[in-house]
Amino acid sequence: MRGGSKNMGERKFGLGVVVCIFNRNFSKILLLKRNEEKRKRWNADWGNIGGRLEFGETSEEACLREAREEISLDLNKKDIQQVRIIETPNSELYGDCHAVHIVYAASIPEDTKIKINPESDGYEWFSLDNLPEKMLDKKEDIIEIANKSKKLFMR
Repeated sequence: MRGGSKNMGERKFGLGVVVCIFNRNFSKILLLKRNEEKRKRWNADWGNIGGRLEFGETSEEACLREAREEISLDLNKKDIQQVRIIETPNSELYGDCHAVHIVYAASIPEDTKIKINPESDGYEWFSLDNLPEKMLDKKEDIIEIANKSKKLFMR
């Protein structure tokens, strides 16, 4: 085995999903203002919908569940498109683990009713050219995901 097996029990692997919610013309993204505990843990105020995959569920099912849990949005499989995989080996942000996030996108009207759960303190639609400073994701990643999503959804 590469690297020996001395600390194999201490190594962690995390598999999660991220759901980027855009408006209909992909000029804005819906971001959640995370609660105080999450803001401190991640050193970021704003983030996308997302979370860990549960054992036995597909990444699509996890996206649909997370959207329902975090913003009371009932999407179905035809509403989402996989757009990217973000892999972060040795991520300190996620508890010193090897994190893999499967990124999906969806497009909804800006007047869609959103009801947040206790993981967040609020939400806001942000223009892609005026994204907030303290985001969990990199601005250039969000813009790249928006551009790719627009191409996929506008076919």
